[in-house]
Amino acid sequence: MPLPLLSPDEARAAGLAAGIPERVTQANIMRFGLRHPKIADVLAAMIDVAVLDGALDARLREIAILRVGWRIGSVYEWSNHVGVARAAGLSDTEIVAVRTVDSAVLSDADLLAVRVVDEVLDTTRVSESTLAEARTLLGDGDELLELVMIPGFYRAIGSMLLTFSVPLENHLDPWAPDGRAPA
Repeated sequence: MPLPLLSPDEARAAGLAAGIPERVTQANIMRFGLRHPKIADVLAAMIDVAVLDGALDARLREIAILRVGWRIGSVYEWSNHVGVARAAGLSDTEIVAVRTVDSAVLSDADLLAVRVVDEVLDTTRVSESTLAEARTLLGDGDELLELVMIPGFYRAIGSMLLTFSVPLENHLDPWAPDGRAPA
């Protein structure tokens, strides 16, 4: 059963009290998360690391987040990140290819990001061979850590969004670019 979102004014005030930037407080995920300021703080910190100020290449980051959203059936995660993925340079054809793992469309690096997500979602860890490929591509720094943690974190967020039916923002099309939801 859904729990109500805070009003925009309530979210703004709660975010200010929690030290969360106002621009972040108005998204429905934060209007829900700010019901519990400590959870909202974790969400805001993760959004900052993974999306706003992370080390991982934006294209790989968005492929990873979209793949999590698709795999767990989170319309909120998928639909909110389609625009971010476009801004990171992905075409609509590439965005759709994240769903189907189309090797004729996605690059080897893109496919590696998808494989990292799938392995974490399927087995809770990245295999030695996939990790070796990721280390070759990204090195052993922040980029590698971010890629490996994105699936677990976004699965946790998606579980909250799905459990409490957090609504998609009105200006977003569900399951863009073509409206096709997971089966």
